[in-house]
Amino acid sequence: MFTSNEQSQSWTLWRLDWASLCPVALGGGVTAAPIGVEDALAFMAAHYAEAFRADAADRRFLPDPMTPAKRRFLAQSDRIAFRDGDRVVGLLVGNPVDWSTYYWRTVAFLPEYQGRGLLAALLAHTDRLMAAHGVVRVEGECAPTNYRQLRLLLRLGYVVTSTVTSERWGAMLRLTRFLDEQAEEAFVDRYSKDAGLPRGPSTHPEPRGGRHEEVRDRYVLSSARAR
Repeated sequence: MFTSNEQSQSWTLWRLDWASLCPVALGGGVTAAPIGVEDALAFMAAHYAEAFRADAADRRFLPDPMTPAKRRFLAQSDRIAFRDGDRVVGLLVGNPVDWSTYYWRTVAFLPEYQGRGLLAALLAHTDRLMAAHGVVRVEGECAPTNYRQLRLLLRLGYVVTSTVTSERWGAMLRLTRFLDEQAEEAFVDRYSKDAGLPRGPSTHPEPRGGRHEEVRDRYVLSSARAR
């Protein structure tokens, strides 16, 4: 993924080297492994409009074109490609938010690879890796009316922790999966009316709602373009 580990914030903060931990076999002949920034940008340019069914006539939000700063940001982000043989069929991009929080920024699949549980299978792997390296929480966003995304994230053990509004993406829900039991206990105790309900996935071997690989929702995490 990187020519040097020093380019990755994940390595700087947690000594988490994605390149040494992949590829991951996800089933059906699909694997996940790091991808270079130029190949990631090529996939975005070629397939993001199709993957997200973007409407060129939709002018509600401020465009966010590629800039030198955005390119440099993506170069320092973590980029994982889903491959079927040599073909890139999906892309997942994330980055640290701070010293204890990781954020999955965007994910996209070619239409014929959507709804196959590939992301859920990979996140089962990455959650364990990040927890072992000291990451306390993982975050993602989705639109409040994107019920498929919400259902998937809730099944994976995420909880709604805030709302975000912006000129670029509109209204979004921020969802968090706690990888640290103490952090999850603190959140539930302070903000959950139903504090007596079973706690999240950090206190159970499987997330509420079923196993990762059983999830088959079509859309996942970010419904926006690469951010």
